[in-house]
Amino acid sequence: MKLFFSLSLLFAISCAHAAETPDLSGTTEKGLTIEIYSELSPLRINQIHSWHVRILDGGGKTLTVEQLQINGGMPEHDHGLPTQPQITATLDNGDYLLEGVRFHMQGLWLLEIDLQRDGSEDNASIEFVLQ
Repeated sequence: MKLFFSLSLLFAISCAHAAETPDLSGTTEKGLTIEIYSELSPLRINQIHSWHVRILDGGGKTLTVEQLQINGGMPEHDHGLPTQPQITATLDNGDYLLEGVRFHMQGLWLLEIDLQRDGSEDNASIEFVLQ
């Protein structure tokens, strides 16, 4: 029983640690870190899903912002996202819930993150490739 409990605890810890690895991340012009955790992992095309977006200061502390917008598209194809994802909630841990994310084709994607914190604007760009 003791061995089973130890293995179960080890499995739970490793799963929790894996869940804390962001699917996407980037840095704003002012040095904040943006981490994106997808509820659909790995990311796939033609499936609507949601993201948890976390904003961190240089010390890794979660920050709140007055405004947060995420837009994107495929720069090589000159088109935007096929949906209009929206921030719909602030979660208990300080993450923001972005709903309505969908990608419709493989290739290079670019996300543009615009935020306002303490009356100051900041932004980040995150590129990634969907296979």
